[in-house]
Amino acid sequence: MATLVRFSSPAGKVLAQLRDGPKTVEELATALRLTPNAVRNQLRKLQEWKLAARTGSRPTASKPSALYSITLDGEIQFSTIYLPVLSQFLRVAEGQCSARQLGSWMRETGKTLGRRYPHPDGTRRDRVEAAAQLLRSFGGLAEVGRMNGHTVIRSRACPLAALTSEHAAACKILESLLAEYLQLGVRSCCLTGADPSCCFEVHV
Repeated sequence: MATLVRFSSPAGKVLAQLRDGPKTVEELATALRLTPNAVRNQLRKLQEWKLAARTGSRPTASKPSALYSITLDGEIQFSTIYLPVLSQFLRVAEGQCSARQLGSWMRETGKTLGRRYPHPDGTRRDRVEAAAQLLRSFGGLAEVGRMNGHTVIRSRACPLAALTSEHAAACKILESLLAEYLQLGVRSCCLTGADPSCCFEVHV
């Protein structure tokens, strides 16, 4: 799953270099004034996060050197247009379709996104903890707790805050994503508006 990376971090600086084209460890080390081992450590993280990938090799005087490239998820890290486009799309959609139809689109979006992630193993508690970790990987501050006799996943920060503050239906995306990921019933109890927060009840 993709992870947000700070551009000022060593990993962010390596990723920025890869935007100019595939590079070897040695080329990255020279450009960033880092040791090759330091670069390898950052590339390992970026590959783990699916932001960079090994994509070939380049001949050298001794032996071929591995080439690393930025992935699509990596390029997305640098874009500032996705959110304005999506927010505007939702405004247009809200004006041209019924609330029921819009909610259906949001649920289907979440469901299909949820299929991108392998279902967690373990006990029911283990799986819910894995779902909370998934929300944290999206930028939330998720914790597992209890409310009204139900297991809940709460997050003081909403990963979709820029959307849910204007479009409450966007909560259905995360609701359906978690339901698909957990293979359990999930019901949103989120707070929307100017200060949104996530809350999802998990049912057997």
